[in-house]
Amino acid sequence: MRKIISLVLGTVLVVAGIYGLLYLLFFTVYPVRTLYYLVPGGVLVIGLVILWEDLTEFLRRR
Repeated sequence: MRKIISLVLGTVLVVAGIYGLLYLLFFTVYPVRTLYYLVPGGVLVIGLVILWEDLTEFLRRR
């Protein structure tokens, strides 16, 4: 059960990070500070780390 929750959480974080970055790139009118890109970028990286950890552990079992 924990692995399912972890995979869903990682996937949701990756999608939210990509959506946030694309939103900042395409839908903001005024220039955005570089600091604001750290939030969706950080969410994306955290999601990738969670998925990487789960998938490498799954592949090691096989």
